[in-house]
Amino acid sequence: MSSKKQLKTKIRAVGNIKQITRAMEMVAATKMRKTQEVALRARPYAKYALSLLRSLLLLEGGEELRAQSHFFKEVNRKNPCLVVVTSDRGLCGGFNSQVLRAALKFREEYPELSVVAIGKKGKEFFERRDIPVLKSFSDFSEVVTLADVAPVAEFLMTEYAQHRHDTIEFCSTQFVSALFQKVALHRVLPITEDELEKTIQGIIPKSGRYSDIQNVEEKQESVVSLLEPGAKNIFEELVEDLVRVEILHLIFESNASEHSARMFAMKNATDNAEDLEEDLQLLLNKARQGAITQELSEIASAKEALIS
Repeated sequence: MSSKKQLKTKIRAVGNIKQITRAMEMVAATKMRKTQEVALRARPYAKYALSLLRSLLLLEGGEELRAQSHFFKEVNRKNPCLVVVTSDRGLCGGFNSQVLRAALKFREEYPELSVVAIGKKGKEFFERRDIPVLKSFSDFSEVVTLADVAPVAEFLMTEYAQHRHDTIEFCSTQFVSALFQKVALHRVLPITEDELEKTIQGIIPKSGRYSDIQNVEEKQESVVSLLEPGAKNIFEELVEDLVRVEILHLIFESNASEHSARMFAMKNATDNAEDLEEDLQLLLNKARQGAITQELSEIASAKEALIS
C-alpha cells in the first residue's frame, strides 16, 4: 500500500486533472451549442438547395442539360478522391478513430484512391502509414465558416473539372444529436439522382427541430418553376453553387459532431477522476486508521511492559 504522503500527492494530482477536464467540458459544451445551431440552421437551406437541383433536372430539357454538364456522368471509381474530415486536436473520444477506420476500409477496396485530409489528425494518421496525402487543410475556426470551407470546395471542383479524379467522396461524421453521431460516406461528384436523394433525406432530422421541412418541401415541389433567362444559362453556375453548399453542409455537420464528442469525452474523464479521487481518499482513510491502530497498539504494549 502507498504511504499517506504518496496518497495525498495522488489525490492532489487527480483533483487538478478533474478541474482541467471540467473546464474543458464547459468550453466544449459552449462550442457545441454554437456549432449545433449553425449545423441545424444550415439544414433547411442545404435541403432546399439540393431539392432545387433535383427539380431542375426534372424540367423539360433536363436530360440535355445533364448530358452537356461534366458534373453528371456515369460513376467510375478508377481514380477516386476521398476527403477525410477529422479534427485538429484530440481529446474527443472516438470521433477521429471512427472516421479513420471507415476511410481505411474504403481505401482497401480502392487502393488507387487519392486522399485529401481535412484536419491534422487525419493527415498524421495517413502519414504514419506511408499513405500519400494529396492535399491537407487545417486550422479552421472553432465554429467553421464559409471562408474556411471555400478553399476546400475550390480545390475539389478544380480537381474534378480537370478530370484528375473520377469521383469525389466524403468520409465524415453526421450530427444526429448531442448524444449520437454517425460516420457516413457521401459521394459529392459526379451527381446522380440516387445519391442526391440520399443526401437530401440524410439532411432531414427524424424528429425535433426542422423535422417538418419534409412537408414544406412536398408543397413547394408542386409549384411550376419559371427560369429566366433560361435553364441553360444558369444551370452550370447553379450546379457549382449547390455542390459547394453540399460540401459546406458536410463540414458543418462534422464540426458540430467534433465538439459534441469532445464534451462527452471530457465529461467521462471528469466522472472517472471523481471516482478515482474517492477511491484514493478511501485508501488514505484506511492508511490513517491503520496508523492510529498501530500507535494505540504500541502504547498498550508499552504500558503492559511497564506494569510487568
